[in-house]
Amino acid sequence: MSIFQYEVFIEVVESGSFTKAGEKLGLSQSGVSHNISTLETELGIILLHRNRNGTSLTNAGSRVVSHIRQIIHYGRLLEQEAALIQGIEVGCIKIGSFPSFSSKMLPFLISKFRTIYPGIQIELYEGGYDEIKGWLTSGTIDVGFLTLPFTEFETIPLFEDQLFALVPDNHPLSIHKVINVQSIHEQPFIMPKAGCEILIKNLFRKNNIQPNIIFEIKENNTIISMVQEELGITIIPEMVLPKSISNTKIIPIEPNLFREIGIAIKSMKDASPSVKKFIGIAKELLQYEKA
Repeated sequence: MSIFQYEVFIEVVESGSFTKAGEKLGLSQSGVSHNISTLETELGIILLHRNRNGTSLTNAGSRVVSHIRQIIHYGRLLEQEAALIQGIEVGCIKIGSFPSFSSKMLPFLISKFRTIYPGIQIELYEGGYDEIKGWLTSGTIDVGFLTLPFTEFETIPLFEDQLFALVPDNHPLSIHKVINVQSIHEQPFIMPKAGCEILIKNLFRKNNIQPNIIFEIKENNTIISMVQEELGITIIPEMVLPKSISNTKIIPIEPNLFREIGIAIKSMKDASPSVKKFIGIAKELLQYEKA
């Protein structure tokens, strides 16, 4: 039984399709099927349901998938350690990130990392906080970028991202240099739903504010467009904001509100050498100095 058969199985699980798994791995559909059948024969259990709509885990497959991920993890760890002994930098890092971090920070970070470690591959998984948490828990990704705190994982704070009010440029609040949160009381408000709503709702609760929430929206571009169309005001992280937005004003709020961006990992002790190197570069480039 080879590690590659385990990798084929996990790729089928993640893609939900023999065809898509084959495209990712450079195998024909029959090649994928042969590897899965061989694995099932050697284990003596059926791992996958196959039907016209794709594939799904059997009960047995669900019970062993986490163990198979661990086998792959430690197999790669062994390969990387052996390569390091020979003075070769190799490996693969699977990173989970939310969209605004992916667009604003990851290109710079990955570019710097690949300049130093060209032999280490990077795979990117993009999603919301709950998806990243699930990927970390299941072992689909090695490291995730999230807003902290996250008590389920080991975390490393990197930097703070300030939140600002975004208002239409003809709104009465647009003339203010700073908007006190009390001014938002009963204003038509568009609530973000990509994770920041927890911070915003806590701010409102602490200040006894009851905004008139007219929409709760996940997509940041939709929120910005709604403010541009004068449907309401919002509070949004600086990282989300484009360099220029027509028909709006970006104004600091008082008291100041920040979200803390950081790295989450299941276990630093069990992390591969390549993951540890990536985290080291991320800390060097992004971590703010604490007073």
